[in-house]
Amino acid sequence: MPVTVSQLGIAPVKGMRLQCTDAIELGQHGITGDREFLVIGEDGKLLLTYRNPALHQIEPAWDRVRNVLTLRFPDGDVVQDTPEPGASATTQMYDGREIPGWIVPGSLGAALSGYLGRPVRLFKRMPAHIGNDDQPVTLMSEASLQALAPEFDGRAPDPRRFRMSITITGTDAWAEHAWRGRAVTIGAAVVGVIAPVPRCVITTRNPDSGATDARILHALARLRGKNDITFGVWCEILRPGAVHVGDAVTYASPETSGLAG
Repeated sequence: MPVTVSQLGIAPVKGMRLQCTDAIELGQHGITGDREFLVIGEDGKLLLTYRNPALHQIEPAWDRVRNVLTLRFPDGDVVQDTPEPGASATTQMYDGREIPGWIVPGSLGAALSGYLGRPVRLFKRMPAHIGNDDQPVTLMSEASLQALAPEFDGRAPDPRRFRMSITITGTDAWAEHAWRGRAVTIGAAVVGVIAPVPRCVITTRNPDSGATDARILHALARLRGKNDITFGVWCEILRPGAVHVGDAVTYASPETSGLAG
C-alpha cells in the first residue's frame, strides 16, 4: 500500500485553531505562514496555551498575498486588518529561545485584549525564526491515531489535538516513530525525522472549546508505557518544496539518508 499525505495543517497564529489546507510550502526556515503570529503579554512573554485555552476558540485566517489577517471569535465577531509592523520586540519560546519581531498595532491586538479580558499584544515573528516549539515540521500517521481508538470507546481522538503539520496514511501504527534518522521525501520536499514528540496537557483539551475532556496522556502511557508518552515525530527541513494532500511519501534508510546517529 502506498504511503501518501492525507491531511495538512497550519496555525497562522500560535495557540489558535489549526487550519486544514490542501497544500503547504516548506521553506528554508519552516512552513510558510505557520505560527507566523504569536500572542504575548504586556511584559513580552509568550502566552502559554495550556494557561490560556480560550485561544483555541479563535479561528485565524492569514492571506499572505493580500497581507490580511482575519480573526473569527466564538461569539461570531470577525476582526480583519492588515498587520503592519510596529515597535520592535522580542519574545521567548518555552525553552528560552528568543524570537525577534515586532508588535502589530491596531484592531487585531485590541480585539484579542477584549476577548481575553486583559491587555495582550499580537506579535509577528521575523521570517528567519520559527514560531514552533522545537522543530518546524511535525508528522503523524492515521494508523497511530487509530491505535488510540480502543482507549476511547472505539473512536479515534480528533487529530487536531496533536496540531501536526503533516498526516500520512498507508503505514502501520507507530511506524513513523521508527523513522528517526531517516530522510523522508514528501511531495517536492525532503524532511529529516529527528525524534518522537513528547506530549503535554494541551492534547487533553478539546480543539474547539479548549476544555479538558480527554485523557490522551493516560491513553498514550497505557499503550506505549509511562516513560514513552510521545505521539508523532519532529522533523527538520532538508530540502524546501511544496507538499500537497495526496503526495507520495518515501523514506531512506539511516545509512543512505546521512542522518544516522
